[in-house]
Amino acid sequence: MSDAALPPGTSAPIGAGAAGPSAPIDAALATGLRRRPSGEPPALPKHLDRSTLVWLGVAALILFGWIVLCANATTARAIGIAENELVAAIAEARPRSLDDLLGTVNDLLDRWFVPLVGWGTIILCVLSKRWRHVLVLLVSLLVTTVAVDLASSLIQRPRPLGVVIIGTWESWSMPTPTVAMAAAVLVSAYCCVVPPAARRTAVIASVVFLTLYSALEVVIAQAHPTDLVIAVTLGGAIPLLLFRWFTPEDAFPISTTRGGNSAHLDISGERGDAIRAAVESQLGVRVLDAKPIGGEGSAGSTPIRLKIADPTTGEPSGALFAKLLARSHLRSDRQYKLMRTLAYGRLEDESRFATVRRLVQQEDYLGLRFAAAGIKVPKTYGIVEITPEAEYLLVTDFLDGYQEIGDAEIDIALIDDALGIVRRMWDAGLAHRDVKPANLMTNGTDVAVIDVGFSQVRPTPWRQAIDLANMMLVLALRSDAETVHERALLQFSPDDIAEGFAATHSITVPSQLRQKMNEDGRDLIGTFRRLAPDRDPISIQRWSARRVGLAVAVLFGGLALTWLFVTNLQAIGLLP
Repeated sequence: MSDAALPPGTSAPIGAGAAGPSAPIDAALATGLRRRPSGEPPALPKHLDRSTLVWLGVAALILFGWIVLCANATTARAIGIAENELVAAIAEARPRSLDDLLGTVNDLLDRWFVPLVGWGTIILCVLSKRWRHVLVLLVSLLVTTVAVDLASSLIQRPRPLGVVIIGTWESWSMPTPTVAMAAAVLVSAYCCVVPPAARRTAVIASVVFLTLYSALEVVIAQAHPTDLVIAVTLGGAIPLLLFRWFTPEDAFPISTTRGGNSAHLDISGERGDAIRAAVESQLGVRVLDAKPIGGEGSAGSTPIRLKIADPTTGEPSGALFAKLLARSHLRSDRQYKLMRTLAYGRLEDESRFATVRRLVQQEDYLGLRFAAAGIKVPKTYGIVEITPEAEYLLVTDFLDGYQEIGDAEIDIALIDDALGIVRRMWDAGLAHRDVKPANLMTNGTDVAVIDVGFSQVRPTPWRQAIDLANMMLVLALRSDAETVHERALLQFSPDDIAEGFAATHSITVPSQLRQKMNEDGRDLIGTFRRLAPDRDPISIQRWSARRVGLAVAVLFGGLALTWLFVTNLQAIGLLP
């Protein structure tokens, strides 16, 4: 269908009925999407990485072997006697002149190693805004402390008998609490702040340190060898499992570079291979390369440019756009809406998405609704499954030749076309909810809308009015308020414009648009309000019992969590 065949003032989705990137994929999709047969694994199965499984497997074998040996009274007694004799022999051979030095070094390590490494890791995480890592670190230390205390109270193994113990100590011998917490804090630091390039060195240094620390404990007769082996095993396994489960590397990568967006997933390595394989398998399109693109204006997804091959020649045949949506984006949406609900009450659009599948279905559906309303949007080719219920890819046409409207020179025709988008959204009962320069693309002839995933069907009037106000602000940044207001009056009434700016508040203006306005320096909102008829401000505050209850629950939950960690700082080793 060509633009000429559409009703006046409407346009086809970008790529519809055109040659170029859509031609090979249209041919590939002629027979329909490929269905994944039952039993066939997804493109990217979710599991713990191999190195983590190896370390956890070794830890499980050590613990299992220890339980089997100690379950038999005869074996347990023989091990105990042998270890006591070994510790006694080492203590007998220890130079007495070193007793004070060894005791002092051990006391310093027991008191200060965990606090220094722990707080250093926390500070680095806070500086790089890795709040999730901070929480998991605190939970890891707390769980390790509980596990060590529980194990020691069940086993109740005394410190080595028949020898003079150097230094200060408390609690039972197995597992040795100080060494277990040292192992826990080292593993936590490794998972929180050590970049991939330095991990081999970090592992070697940690192993050497724990070996020397454990040897010191034996030399000064504070612990038996097996006490230390179990302490290191338990102290290392618990944080490793928690960090790998709740902060997987693919979703929460550790990088030494500053900047970027934490919502963007790394599409290199295993995930990149899975994306290429899934697109080829499910859409029948061979992907030559996949690279992130336009991340500065996208916080709710990972945008990707797919270079595709011609199905007959295998040569490059243009590009497609793909938006990767995953659980990290779902969590971001939930947190954003929670904060909005606490600050302004539950607006009509603040219901959270239950699953990633619903999130990607929403964007696919709304793309079709916008296209049906005659609004230029990228043509959608469907949803590609990467990991069921965890990661999906929405594939659309790539806007080749388009650029952000904030970087383009615009004229009267483009202003009219952009304002016409809002007019058609109103007529179709739609609201975009995120009108900003990054979501408006132009090729110098017309304007296209992208990122419609958080749009609304049948929105409230104030939400539609805000779309109009934000569109006028975007256009005024590239021209002037008087011209935009004059052109808006051709499609909207003065009262419509007044309503839009009466509903405009700091929270209703997207952050990118606010930044651009601050850089511009002009009081565009004030100018538009002077040009429009007087209108009382429209409040977006929504008070309800639910909002008050949620605020109280969050407040008390935060205080309870803070109290839990603050009162246990010494127990988990963060205070000497």
